[in-house]
Amino acid sequence: MTSEIKKGTAIGPTALAMVALLSIGLTIFWNFFIIFLPEFAVCTQSVSNLIPVPGLDMMGGPFVMFLVVMGLMRIPSLRQHLTTANLVYLYVTTLGASYFASLYHPWWHDAALVVTRVWSSQTYLQYVPDYVAAPREVAATLMEGVGSLGAIPWGVLFPGIIWRFLLVALFGGISIGIANIFRRQWMDVEILPFPQVLVAHSCIANIENLDKKEWYQRKPFLIGILLGVLSAIPLSGATLFPWFPDIYGWRVNTCSFGTHQIAPLDNPWNLGIVKLPPVYALLLLVPLNYLISIVFYTMVYEAGTFITYYYGAYTGYLSKGYCGRSWCSGTPFTDPPLNFATLITGATLGLVVITLFLERDHIVRTLRSAFGTRLDEEQQEPTSYRSSYMILIISYILLMVFFIFTGFSPWVSFVLPLSGIISWFVMVQLWGKVGFGIQPCYSLTPGVIRIFVWPSVVNPEVTSLDTALVPEMSRGWIGHGWSWGGSFFTFLASYKMASITGVNPRNVLKVMAVAVFIAMLATEIVQTAIVGVYGYGRFPSKCLEEPLEVYNDALWTRPSVSLMTEVTPWLVTGFVLMVVLGYLCNRFFWLPNPIMAIVGWEWIATLSGVWAACLVAWVIKYTVLRVGGSKLYERWVVPIVGGVILGYALEVLIAALTAYGVSGIGL
Repeated sequence: MTSEIKKGTAIGPTALAMVALLSIGLTIFWNFFIIFLPEFAVCTQSVSNLIPVPGLDMMGGPFVMFLVVMGLMRIPSLRQHLTTANLVYLYVTTLGASYFASLYHPWWHDAALVVTRVWSSQTYLQYVPDYVAAPREVAATLMEGVGSLGAIPWGVLFPGIIWRFLLVALFGGISIGIANIFRRQWMDVEILPFPQVLVAHSCIANIENLDKKEWYQRKPFLIGILLGVLSAIPLSGATLFPWFPDIYGWRVNTCSFGTHQIAPLDNPWNLGIVKLPPVYALLLLVPLNYLISIVFYTMVYEAGTFITYYYGAYTGYLSKGYCGRSWCSGTPFTDPPLNFATLITGATLGLVVITLFLERDHIVRTLRSAFGTRLDEEQQEPTSYRSSYMILIISYILLMVFFIFTGFSPWVSFVLPLSGIISWFVMVQLWGKVGFGIQPCYSLTPGVIRIFVWPSVVNPEVTSLDTALVPEMSRGWIGHGWSWGGSFFTFLASYKMASITGVNPRNVLKVMAVAVFIAMLATEIVQTAIVGVYGYGRFPSKCLEEPLEVYNDALWTRPSVSLMTEVTPWLVTGFVLMVVLGYLCNRFFWLPNPIMAIVGWEWIATLSGVWAACLVAWVIKYTVLRVGGSKLYERWVVPIVGGVILGYALEVLIAALTAYGVSGIGL
């Protein structure tokens, strides 16, 4: 970055070229780092996903960049260039690259789809174009690897690279349009906290001022770094070294999400306790009402489970393991009389409606500005509202055309983008308020698709691309936070950081657009190069080796195994509860916020044990505010949290590098 980039000055082509180069470099680095990370280190040392709790998933890339910047600050010739604006641009660039060069994108469903003809049924594959899933002979070659870049069949694979790029890039355009339209409302009027962004901002503020002994946050920030390192050591030690004391009980009774499992055989309790220390730190930045609301709705779930079980429902519940109690069939999550997953689907649809209703004045004002007289406030926006609406509409149309060209029916091609908008319009509100949400691919996204396309059908015969590939689309791209959701999170996080630091949002838009779209394309090229040279079969622990037909369950059993017409009462109940309680909560702020029911009733609270962290964080934050007020909280808690996350990232990075040494892995 150059010293010419300041808060109010426009960014020129040279700076944007540097952003593009940095995005490419980060994409290459993280793809290699992740895919070659030893299997035993994937959970606790996957730096790109610093907090591997589905729905929370804090990207570690920005914090690694902050660690690098702390070192660069010691070089006088570079110190003058590391201004607030430049640090914001580094954050934006790194965050965008992190979402599109992570364990799950492109190394999860993307990579698996390329070689899926090796193991998927011809019943499905006969409807899938070769540029979506590579021809069988090419897929077999990629499984073994060809040993060099020149030997990769680029001519055959390049159309697929472009297809996967457009699949995420076109929705990225939709994300930009919606983010621009709601930027002012969410950042400047409602002032959503965006806890994950607050952590990053705490790091930026302290990195800039760390060499000033009089800086009032210096001591708590350094204490936080120490606490972060110390809290991470027991996890890394238990993972890497058999002789290391298992302080957190990580080697026993731990779910893959870092949760202590509790599933007694004599009662239907199914709530775990998250063992990952940074979760507790992050939640200290969440408003008290949201924290206690999550706990409240989780207890509603648990109370409903106990009551219905002892009245004769879910008779096989106690025989299920810990994970099964939260998401398998025959549980309160999937089956009547409670059907919580279906309630969530209805509630999220209700949240969309009540949000549009409560923010109707803002929406009408932006529409009038877009198609009439421009508002003065538009001067502070990244683009005019007219441009934002045009970006949204054109991107939607192009994405529909893209799906139709691929072979989906026109109606399905309309519904798939709509399901993505509904899913992530809800999730970004959760993410903005509490720093995490749910993975909508497990209930919301498939529910929306089935409501609009197959309301009275379950598991139909495969006779078209619709029935062959929509289940995989629902699970792997539309409903997953590292592809379609990643662009939404990056754009809104960038605007929040710009709002906090006073950086021009138009500059931020330019930087994040270049960084994100470059990362989207570069990551597909790099992934193809790695798979082609080394062989997909070398990485069984990082990529899915499951046939397309496996993902039928991702659509036809979610949110319920029943027809959507049969679960209409639960859909309507969830919808009405969200609309009514959302309206009341907007008037009576002490009420448990109904949006937190989406979290409390999904398995991020139960299976991942986040409810316990919310309760602990509420007690600590409430005590701090009662004892020392907001002054104590802002002067000590906020910088300590930023330090904890940065220190945790430092230890995890060192442990990951150690894992390479322990395993003796080589390229």
